[in-house]
Amino acid sequence: MKWITRKNVKVDRVACPWLIKRFVDPQAEFL
Repeated sequence: MKWITRKNVKVDRVACPWLIKRFVDPQAEFL
């Protein structure tokens, strides 16, 4: 599954992809 994140990276936005990869979708791709 592909996930889209915002360009301006802040701590909470870095944590979300990590949490998704860790617990939700190990094969996640972030655009």
